[in-house]
Amino acid sequence: ELLDFFTTRAQNVIAPLLRYCHYELQEKGMSPTEKISFLQSSSSISDTPNDPLQSKLHSLKAQTLQSQATSGSSMSQIIFRENTIAVETKESRMALLKIQDLKRDWEEDKEGSSSNNNNNNASGSSDSKFMALLSGYDDAISLANQELKQLSALKSGPAVNAKKFQLQNILGYCKHQKLKLVMGRNEDLAEGIVRRNKKKGLTLKHFEEVAHLYDALLQDARAVSFLPGGGSPEDFDGDTAAAAAVEDEFLLEANANILRLRSLRCYYLAQMHGSPHVSKHAEALALLDQAESLALEACEEIGACDRMEGGDELLENLESALEEMRGEKCRVLAVSYLSKNTSSSNRTGKSLLERLHEYDIPSAATMPLLTHVPPKLEPMACKPSFFDVALNYVSDYPAEDLEQALEEHGEQKSRAASTGFLGWFRR
Repeated sequence: ELLDFFTTRAQNVIAPLLRYCHYELQEKGMSPTEKISFLQSSSSISDTPNDPLQSKLHSLKAQTLQSQATSGSSMSQIIFRENTIAVETKESRMALLKIQDLKRDWEEDKEGSSSNNNNNNASGSSDSKFMALLSGYDDAISLANQELKQLSALKSGPAVNAKKFQLQNILGYCKHQKLKLVMGRNEDLAEGIVRRNKKKGLTLKHFEEVAHLYDALLQDARAVSFLPGGGSPEDFDGDTAAAAAVEDEFLLEANANILRLRSLRCYYLAQMHGSPHVSKHAEALALLDQAESLALEACEEIGACDRMEGGDELLENLESALEEMRGEKCRVLAVSYLSKNTSSSNRTGKSLLERLHEYDIPSAATMPLLTHVPPKLEPMACKPSFFDVALNYVSDYPAEDLEQALEEHGEQKSRAASTGFLGWFRR
C-alpha cells in the first residue's frame, strides 16, 4: 500500500512539478546539456526501470544526440596520428557523441567513488558505467567496420580511397581510445595493489596479481602498435588489409610504452622468483638484469618522444623503479650467497651478534638469524648491596602473603627432607 501510495504521488504530484520547473528553465534559455544534468540530478534518487524521470532523461539524451549529430556542430572531426579526419556520416557522429557522454558520466562517477572509498554502491555504479563506455566503443568500432566492408566491394579510385582512409583512421581512433582506457584502468589496479601492501610487505600472491596485470597491459600495448591509420591520403593505395605500419610519432610512443611495460613485467617476475617460497635466485638475477636494461632503453625512447602524453611522469616513475631494481638485485645477491655457503657450526641457535669471532655464516638460507628479538635473558652476578637496593622496591609487597608462601615452601622442604631411610636421623 505504501509503495502504491508513493508511486502514485511521484507520478501525479512530483512529476508535474518537475515538468513545470523544466518548462520554466527552458523558457529562460537553458541549454540541452544543462537540462540533461537537471533531470539527472532530479532522478538520481530512483533507479527503477519504470521511473518516468529516467525515461524522460533517456529520451531527452537521444533527442540531444540526434540534433547534434544532424547539425554536425559536435564531433564533426577527430585528430588521430597527426591527421584531421572528418566524420561525415550521421551514425558515426552519434556513436562518438554517445561515447563522449558515457565517458563524462564515468569520470564524474569515478571522482565521486574515489572521494568515498567505503561506498560499495558507488564502486559498483562506476564499474557498470565503465562497461557501458566499453560497449559504446565497441558499437563505434562495429559501425566503422561495416562501412569499410561496404566500401571494399567498390572499385578503387581517388574518392573511394579517400573514404577508406577516413574510415580506417576513425577505426584506429576508436580502438586506440578503448585500449587506452583499459590500459589506464589495469595500470591503476596494479599500482593500487603495490601501494596498499607496500608497508605490510608484498607476498607471492601480490606479485602474481601484478604480473598478470602487466601481461594484459603488454598485450594491449602491442595491439596499439598495430592499429590502423596514420600516413597521408596521398600515400594510401586503398588496400586496408595490406597497409604497412607507418613510422610516425604515434608508433614511436607505442614502442617506448612497450619497453616500459616489459621492464616492469620482468621486475615483478623477478620478485616472484626471488620470494622465500620460490627461492630461484639465478632466474631472479637474470630477470632483474633484463628489467634494468629494458628500463634504461625505455627511458631513452620516452625522452626522445617530446609530445608523449604524461611522458615526464612516466620517466619519473621509471627512474624510481630503476632504483628499486638495483636494490632488489643487491638483496637477491646477498640471499643467494647466504643460501650457497651454509655452515654446520651454527646448530646451537646462536645469533650473529653472539658469534662475532666465529668465522661462519648462518645456516638458514631464507632468513638468517642476526639477533634474538627480544634479547635472551642472561644470568649475571650481583653484589649483596644490589639485593639491599632491590629490597627498597619490594617493601610494599604484603608481608603476610610472603610469610605464608615461605611457610608453605618451608613445610614442603621439611617433608621432603623427612622421607627416606635417613629421614629419622635428620630430625
